[in-house]
Parts: sequence; C-alpha cells; structure tokens
Amino acid sequence: MHMLFWGGYLALSVFVFSGRENIDRALLISSVLMVPQIAIAYINMEWLIPRYFIKKEYLNYVLMVLLCFFGFYLFYEYVLPEIFNMMGTRPDQVRLMRGEGHGPGRPSPNPFRRMRIYYIFTQVIAIYFLSTAFKTSQIALKREKEAAVLKGENLNSELKFLRSQINPHFLFNALNNIYALAVIKSEKTPDNILKLSDMLRYIIYDCNAERVPLAKEINYILNYIDLQKLKDDRITNIEVDFNHADPDCMIAPMLFIPFIENSFKHSKIEDFNRGWIIMRIENQQHQLHFSIANSLDNSSYTKDKVGGVGLENVKRRLELIYPGRHQLHIESTEEKFAVELKIFLENEQ
Repeated sequence: MHMLFWGGYLALSVFVFSGRENIDRALLISSVLMVPQIAIAYINMEWLIPRYFIKKEYLNYVLMVLLCFFGFYLFYEYVLPEIFNMMGTRPDQVRLMRGEGHGPGRPSPNPFRRMRIYYIFTQVIAIYFLSTAFKTSQIALKREKEAAVLKGENLNSELKFLRSQINPHFLFNALNNIYALAVIKSEKTPDNILKLSDMLRYIIYDCNAERVPLAKEINYILNYIDLQKLKDDRITNIEVDFNHADPDCMIAPMLFIPFIENSFKHSKIEDFNRGWIIMRIENQQHQLHFSIANSLDNSSYTKDKVGGVGLENVKRRLELIYPGRHQLHIESTEEKFAVELKIFLENEQ
C-alpha cells in the first residue's frame, strides 16, 4: 500500500513538471522534492501520532507539527535550491527557485515561488492529513482485531466455564440410585447404566461442539428424566411433549438442562397430589420454542432459592451465543415456576 501510494504520487508529480521539463528532468525534480515529504509523512505516522496524538497530547502534537512545517519551509527556501545547483540546474532556474526574479529574455511568472507556496501550504498539509488518517485508521483496525480476538478467547473460556458448572450433583445422585438398583439386582440396572453412559458421552464429547442436533439434546433430557424417576417408580406427574420438535435442528448444547434441573429441584414430584412438571419443545418456522413449568413446594419455597447459579449461567450463555436472537420469560408465583424460551434460528442453518 505504501509503495503504491508513493508510486502514484510520484507519477502525478512527474506529470505536473513534464509541462515545463522533459521526462527525465521531471522525474529527477519530482524524486528530490518527494524526499522531505516522505520523511515528514513517516515522522508523523511513526513518531508524532503514536507519541502524542494517540495519547491525546494534542497541544504537544500541534506544536511538533508546526515545528515540522517550519523545518519543511526552511528546506524548500534554502536547501533545495542549493541541491538543484549541485545537480547542474541552470543559473536562471536556481535564481527562480530562490525567488530572485525572472529568467533572461521574455518575462515570465516565477513558478518556483508559487511552487514553494503550493508545496508548503497545500501538499504538506495534504500529506499530514492523509498520513494521520491512514495511521489512525490502521491503529483503530489493529485494536479492533485485537479486541475481537480477545473477545473470542473470553467467550470460549466463559462458555467452557459455564458448561463445566452444569450437572455435577445430578451425576452423583444418579450413581447412587443405580447402585441401589444393583444391590437389589434389578433388571433395570444395565439399561440405566447405559443411559448414564450416553449422558456422560454427550457432556464430555458432543458438548465440545458449538452446535448439536436437537435430537441429542432431547435424548439427554429423556435419559435425565428416566434417571430422576429412579427415586420412585410411582412418579407419573411429569408431562413431556417433544412431538413437534425438529430433530435435525442445530442448537447450542446444554441450554435447556439448567431449567429442567431447576424444575426437578423445586417441584417435589414425589408429592403425587401436588407436585408436577410440564415441558415442551417445538419448532415453528425459524423459531425454537422451549417451555417448562413446575409446581413449587410451599413449605420450603423462597424466591431466592429458585434459580441460583444454574439459571444465571444459562442466561449468560444465551446472551453470548444468541445475542439479540432469543426471548426469555420467567414467571414465578407462590404456586408455580414457569419458563418460556424462544430462539430465532434464521442464521443457524
């Protein structure tokens, strides 16, 4: 980009000077004139902007820019004519560059006096503006990329942390229940060991993916419910409806489990007269609807006890994974706790 810019700038300068000089001479003059301009551009980009402008030391920056402008003026006023003199420029051209009058013969305007004015007050200012805009945009882009990388790393770390907080207490309870079945030599023992194995496989392996088929999430939920029922064979007050769920729908893993865990924790389904849980999952066009409601045990119920770390985690995960593409409604009364979650999946396929 730098080479293309200065190459184009040089070509434009050669074109301007070729009206009065031959191509070789115009190229030589343009090259000499570009040296201080390039120097000032990179002094601005590599020193003044990082040292003063980015740090918001604007007064110091302006003073340094004015100092550079003054040095640039001195170069064009006193140094450049001597350089052209050493390069073999005709005496009348050197006098014109010094502003000492017209050349011999037919009077003509002094182009080098105008040249000094144009270069000092137009081109140098343009170079400063261009170099400042380029450098500040370059710094902003770099910071944006670094922020994006850092955000991605933070999101991955946070998601892994949130996932790691799901389920540990349930696994111990499930193992205890299966152990009780094994002690009494129940025929259900192998089947429940297989269900627990499937759940562990899902947690350890499948949940490492950003998205999983809804069928795997549903299978995990059904296994979870079956293992919860090991507490009492008479538990029938759990209503599940997954008939309208699209098994091939891709979703983030372990989104629904905290809500389900919360329902089993607070519904007291062992109370066959008053305890109950109702849950549904269904797809409607490009939306996934999840709902769950459960009774509350009034004897031990307080609002602070409902929810806890698990629900806060899933709220945070939804904000990270589906920002602006989900609706979560939680209703809590003295008799029930209900959750309605909608996820918009237009961009998931």
